[in-house]
Amino acid sequence: MSRNNKRFNEAVIVKRSSFFLKIKLIFGWIVSTGILLTLVTAMYKNYFGNLVLEFVQPLERGYEFQFKNDTPSDHLVKKFRINIPLPQKVVYKTTQDIYVGVDSKGNYVLPNRNMSYVPAYEFKELDGQIVAANSVLKFKVPPLSSRSWVVPEASIVDIDYELEAENSLLLKLEKVFSTIGLCLPKHNIRYLVVGNYWSVTHSKSLDEALRIACRDDDSYDKLGVCNPITK
Repeated sequence: MSRNNKRFNEAVIVKRSSFFLKIKLIFGWIVSTGILLTLVTAMYKNYFGNLVLEFVQPLERGYEFQFKNDTPSDHLVKKFRINIPLPQKVVYKTTQDIYVGVDSKGNYVLPNRNMSYVPAYEFKELDGQIVAANSVLKFKVPPLSSRSWVVPEASIVDIDYELEAENSLLLKLEKVFSTIGLCLPKHNIRYLVVGNYWSVTHSKSLDEALRIACRDDDSYDKLGVCNPITK
């Protein structure tokens, strides 16, 4: 090999090394500044869309919710549970006049004693259901009281659910995205339930949730839950 050819090859190697070093530095900068995550997030949302849980309206006995699926794939509801986090001072009210008794200690006693249960807590009928691609699945959640004449005046309720794509390829992609935090198969949504209306809250306690709700929305005043809550 001639001296000129050797110098030429060395120059090419140096240029290639410099090129790949620049690429590596640029990629490292993109990762460190969060631009890559932003780009991947945008790509994920534009292609995969969103699958969200929404409260629709109260029913005569229970509540109507819906899953809105804007993704290109069917999704399986692996688990759907409704829980009332404890401890909390749940406040219930009667919706009609009732006769109450008085026990030997002078305590007021409701019909059938002061016992009730939460039918929504036993709701499991959504497990195994399919939320079709680009569609809305409406469903009924049972009431928060087994008594027709009792409704929650104020309560915090958690909904936990788990979803996964039915398509095996998209399921693998979802798992990849899940590892970098773009999509999570398990979800928890906390609601403040006042009367029969559910609104999303991030508060840890009922008092805090009511304080914020009363501060931000004067319609809660009309429901009578803001006193003696300080705005």
